Amino acid sequence: MLKQRKDSIQLVSEWDLDPAQRDKKLEILNMWEAMIGKADFESILEICSNFIYYSERLTALAYKDIFNKNNSEIDNFEQSLFFPLRRKDRIESSVDMFSSFRLANNIDANKTYVNGAIDYLIKYRGSKEFNNKVIKEFDEEVCKIDDSIYILKMNLETYISDRKTHSSIKKKISELQVNKARRKERLDKSIEDFHRNYYSIKNLLIIDDFIGTGDSVNKFLKEIHEIINGSKISVNFFLWVIEASESGLEAIEHKANELGLEIVIRFYKKTKDVLAEDVIFSRDNLDKVKALIEQINKKNRLKPSPYCKNHAIASFVNAPNNNLTLLSEESSTWKALFLRTKRNKIEREVSSKDLKDAYQYLRE
Repeated sequence: MLKQRKDSIQLVSEWDLDPAQRDKKLEILNMWEAMIGKADFESILEICSNFIYYSERLTALAYKDIFNKNNSEIDNFEQSLFFPLRRKDRIESSVDMFSSFRLANNIDANKTYVNGAIDYLIKYRGSKEFNNKVIKEFDEEVCKIDDSIYILKMNLETYISDRKTHSSIKKKISELQVNKARRKERLDKSIEDFHRNYYSIKNLLIIDDFIGTGDSVNKFLKEIHEIINGSKISVNFFLWVIEASESGLEAIEHKANELGLEIVIRFYKKTKDVLAEDVIFSRDNLDKVKALIEQINKKNRLKPSPYCKNHAIASFVNAPNNNLTLLSEESSTWKALFLRTKRNKIEREVSSKDLKDAYQYLRE
């Protein structure tokens, strides 16, 4: 028992945690040992010894490594914009991780767009279509002005001896020229803004933490395709993450090819499936370990996520949903080692009075 307790202490000491956090993890490991017995706990502890916890410090180091190794491969890197991987309006873990990335690499805040690439590309397309319409209207108006100026200049010859009329025509020509110049000045300002905010941006660098099944990225790519398809928007997509699974990378590559998109993915580490053969356990022991895990899940009513890839990773922000269930999920009888916190939307019930108040406000 003394040796086992020492092993747990040694394991917890390897994670970059403060003393209070270490004590909490040790308490959970000791609780697990008491619940499942020393022999079975040996197997679970072996899995935990392969758990990688990215503290704020280690997250920053990982992001610095990704940046330093990959920024040189991007053409026109100075024309890049950085984004968190976002698909929802609320704060997602990618936003917190994005802050770590930005600070670790001293990224100028003006080179970031925190609302995400989807929102940015929607605005890009909207700005492109708006300015395209404005330019066409301007060109048509300029043609009309130029035609008017041409006719007026012809009339100048006719009324050359009529000083009053001649002066009046010259004044009208001047007014039209000033009007044309002002319109061009306003248009130039709009096009300058478009060029600065959109057209000059050649690379979209998207930052996230972990790729498990690749499902989140594939949904993101689908939305991107719906926005830019047929728009003639030309940008390069890059996705930088801390860890990525082989199967997730393959799924993303397949989806990108299907959509006709190109996205370059770079990562700090490949994620391990802790229940894959010969990763931690040999073929002879693996079935026994899987049976043990299934037994723990069933006894403690732990339901594996549909995204479960048997990973063992977490960051200081959260644990991914592709982790081995018993590591990051809880029940009334089981404590997670690195809990995955969920952000379920709470729908507040709207009373008839609330509805009436809203109607009154909107009618005012």
